[in-house]
Amino acid sequence: MLKSVFFRRLVIMLSVAMLIAAAVMLGGYVFLSKDVYADIKLDELHPSLDAAEQLAKEYMAGEIDKDVFERLAAKLLPSNTGTVLYLDAEGNTLFYVDSLLNTDAEGAKKLLYEQIASAENGADVKQNRLRMKEDSSALALGCPIFDDDGNILGAVVMLSSLKLVTNATGRMSMLVLMLTTIAIPIALIAIVWRAKNIVDPIRRMNDAAKAMAKGDFDIRLDEDIPGEVGELAGSLNNLCAELDHTIRQLSSEKGQLDQLLQSLTDGVVAIDEHGTLIHYNSAIMRMFGAVSVSKREELISDEKVWKVFDEVFNSGKPQTITYPMAGDKVLWITISPVVTSSRERTGVVGLFKDMTEMERVEKLRRDYVANVSHELRTPLTAVRGLLEPLADGMVKDEADRQRYYKIMLHEVLRLSRLITDMMMLSRLQSGTEYMEITRVDVNELVQDIASAYSSTLADKGVNLVLDCPRPVPDAMTDPDRIEQVLVILLDNASRYTPKGGTITISARNAKEKIQLSVTDTGCGIPESDLPHIFERFYKVDKSHSEGGTGLGLSIAQFIMEKLGETISVESEVGKGTRFTLTLQRYVRNAIALGPAGEKHTRYGDDDEKDEYVPNNADIQDDDDVVDAHYEVIEQPQKAEKPQKAEKTQKAEKTQNKAERQGKR
Repeated sequence: MLKSVFFRRLVIMLSVAMLIAAAVMLGGYVFLSKDVYADIKLDELHPSLDAAEQLAKEYMAGEIDKDVFERLAAKLLPSNTGTVLYLDAEGNTLFYVDSLLNTDAEGAKKLLYEQIASAENGADVKQNRLRMKEDSSALALGCPIFDDDGNILGAVVMLSSLKLVTNATGRMSMLVLMLTTIAIPIALIAIVWRAKNIVDPIRRMNDAAKAMAKGDFDIRLDEDIPGEVGELAGSLNNLCAELDHTIRQLSSEKGQLDQLLQSLTDGVVAIDEHGTLIHYNSAIMRMFGAVSVSKREELISDEKVWKVFDEVFNSGKPQTITYPMAGDKVLWITISPVVTSSRERTGVVGLFKDMTEMERVEKLRRDYVANVSHELRTPLTAVRGLLEPLADGMVKDEADRQRYYKIMLHEVLRLSRLITDMMMLSRLQSGTEYMEITRVDVNELVQDIASAYSSTLADKGVNLVLDCPRPVPDAMTDPDRIEQVLVILLDNASRYTPKGGTITISARNAKEKIQLSVTDTGCGIPESDLPHIFERFYKVDKSHSEGGTGLGLSIAQFIMEKLGETISVESEVGKGTRFTLTLQRYVRNAIALGPAGEKHTRYGDDDEKDEYVPNNADIQDDDDVVDAHYEVIEQPQKAEKPQKAEKTQKAEKTQNKAERQGKR
């Protein structure tokens, strides 16, 4: 409290005011008290003066003799410390009664007579202080005596000593001084207490204001204090409540804005009018590899970008630039000034959009259109080149015509395969292609495919090897789609495996998954081509000498993604290539539970199914921890059914597919 400047100033101000008031009162009392007491004494002398005047007038008129006059005059002495002088017209003393010790009556007479004689209309002459000999003081009061004609007959002068008044005022002054000395400390204590009562609410208001400045808006002040201080406390409470509401609203809006900025995939940067960084999101940090940002150069080190920001702020005109980065990365930057409603520029905001993927997609689109156009134009050009001479009748030989027809049929079939593959790829991409997941005997599936494809490969002089040292568990998948993928891989391997080479189909059990691989001993794929091997129309052999549509591996990848599985490739130039795909293991006596509201299928030992299974099925073996999407229940075991006829039908179906795919 003592450290408070306001408190000290208030105490000093009140103390000085009190001391000045005390000094004025004490000084006034000391200097004025004698005059006041003298006036009171003079007023007390007036009755005696009037009686003495009447007595002197009667004596001078001869109405009473001298003895009576002197006897009566002695009785009119106002006190035992006074003097009465009776003067004639010439100012000589007729008679006097003196009880003042050492009083110079003649001096008093001489001093007052001229004033009495010159007084108009018989007015009294007062002398509050009359300095007597030996520095004593006395009160003097006199009046003239007139006859009936208005002539001065004489005068009466009364003198009263001031010694008693002086002693009384001295004692009173000492008493007042003593009381003042006692009252000043008491008053100082009262001043400090009152100042504290005044300063405490103000100090609490100051503390509340500091707390509000630090963000604490829960503090409240006492409004019951009377007067303006209580009103000020109420105003501060209202201000605090309004600020709390406003700042909460602003914080909520700022949080929403920050979440919005952080959720944007595009980078956002904002600077103020001084060029200081005020806003940025995580996307811009990822774009420029920033980790910790305290100033704008740590976010974007290239000063050229900030130079454009400064130009936009100075000119007030937005700019759009393309900013190339390392690794063929391209940013599209739109920089705009931030303008208030009064057209005052307060900063600049920049939007950084990564155009790399868009450019890549646009390039793929252009390449796709060009590839489709080329792939469609090639067979159509060949057919047209053969039809024109036939239509003109230029081909006379029947053998040549048959050869032309055979070539045209080949090109038409190639065109049909291309269109079929494109439609298949489109359906897979759009999600309209149906996947029927069921229990699949993987051993039987690969054996059927190997049996169906062995003769086709044998005609090309390529050996087909089935590598399944141990039977693998059944899988949960779409058998037709897996067969389609394997046929695509075998067809692809047969086209790049030279005569005398080997193609191996292998099946392995890998914990929760089953791995199927197709390995060839062909020319292999260069490492630079491996990242693009699953792209549409991508061919390692740029001359297209090996045929094919260039869509097979893209279709295979989309099928595996739809099934929730993976397909990968390993290759070494001059040694061969291996494609590996994964299958989900079958869970015995399990129900696959799809998303809420969808139908589900119970899988038993008989491959019976009531409804379809969701494409994202992820079934684990009941010996392991069962995934939360599935519930394992027991059901009666059924006898095995003869499957010989069914296997024969599957082999024939696979043979037909192999023959169709082999033509590619």
